[in-house]
Formats: sequence, C-alpha cells, structure tokens
Amino acid sequence: MESREPEVLVVEDDESIGEAIAFHLGREGMRVRVAQDGLVGLRYLRAEPPDVLVLDLMLPGVDGWHLVREAREAAPALPILVVTARTNEHDRVEVLALGADDVIAKPFSLRELSARVSGALRRAALAEAARPPAPLVEGDLRIDPARLAVTVGDRPVDLTRLEFRLLLVLAEERPAVLERDEIHRRVWGGERAHGDRSVDVLVRRLRRKVDEIGGRYTYVQTRHGVGYRLEAVVRAFPVGAPV
Repeated sequence: MESREPEVLVVEDDESIGEAIAFHLGREGMRVRVAQDGLVGLRYLRAEPPDVLVLDLMLPGVDGWHLVREAREAAPALPILVVTARTNEHDRVEVLALGADDVIAKPFSLRELSARVSGALRRAALAEAARPPAPLVEGDLRIDPARLAVTVGDRPVDLTRLEFRLLLVLAEERPAVLERDEIHRRVWGGERAHGDRSVDVLVRRLRRKVDEIGGRYTYVQTRHGVGYRLEAVVRAFPVGAPV
C-alpha cells in the first residue's frame, strides 16, 4: 500500500514567500495548501487538519498567536512551526508557550525549513506509533486493543487469543465484508486450504460470546457466499421484549 503524501498548511500573507515554501515542500513529496489570511488559514485548519502547520505571526484577519492557540486546542499533537521576522526573545518565548514547536527567523533557508518540517513529521510519526491504540466501539461492544479486553455493555467478555484476533480484524475493517481467505490470512497468518472450515468454526465461537449473550445488538454479520463483517444490528426481538 502506498503511503499518502504528508499534508502541510502554510499560512503566510507574503504571496512570494508562500509560493516558494509550497514549491520547495512540494518537491520534497508533500502536499501543500497556502492561505494568505489568518481567517482563511483557520477555516482550512478546522475543515481538514494538516500533518504540519507552518505560519507567520503577523497576518491579516486573525494573527498567528491566535492561530497557534486554536490549532493546539483542536489538535494537541499537531506539529506547529512559526516563521517570523519578530525574533526578539519575548515573542519567541510567548509563541512557544502557546504551543508552537519551533520558531524560524526570517529570512530563512528553504532547505532548512524543509529539514525542520521533515523532522517534525518524523517525530509525529514516532509519537503516533508509540501511542496505545484507542478502543474501538460498535454499538454496545467495546474492544480495547491495548488491554486485550472486550466488553458488551458493562459485561466483560472472555475471548481466546484467536477469537480476540478475529474480532479485532473485523472491527478494524468495518463496515467492509472480509472474505474467508482474507480472514484466515489475517488471523492465522497463512493461506486457507481448500475446504478448510476453521474460519466458520471460529466465527461461531465468537458469536456465542458476543451475539448470544443478550443485549440490543448482534455484531458478527454474514454476507452469504462472501464472508463476514462487524456491524451493530438491532435485534428483531430485543432481550426482554415480548415475542
């Protein structure tokens, strides 16, 4: 699978500087959007958060200090690089205290800026890789990959290693339907032999533990002739309802 291009938002009111930054970062394999106004930059930031934010401090509409504050509140892990002609110690300390990760003095080398943006992307990727995976929630089903724990409502579900792996694979690919061959590769790590029914057997075991214990939903759904998917589907006759 090809990795996507890193996205950089540049907020710079000097058109020539903004174009030069966009051209140079684009040559480094990054996708760059440029805003020449603080309000436009804020709109871009809220609509489609970038992987890195590069901005000037002195901007029309909304200044860079406000943008740094808004960006940090909206995306705590977003790398923020400030490029500015305001290089006195007070301004540098203030913008760093607001949440900027780096301050680069104007005029600056485009090669240096590119290196700092690339470094920020690498650090962000390492931090993301080290972060425990967030729990996955579907209906009343909660899967916590970091703790290898599963609950339906408030009830813990005791799964074997293979059952947990099957559930996690289905959850990660929802709402897509996974064919039996793909499930076998993802769960067992090998190709499925012709006529092998181990996927169906494991699905039945998983259903006994997450679908047949009551509650508002069933979770492991069958696409006949294709495979299985994870989706919370309201029971036709919820537990406790008159039949």
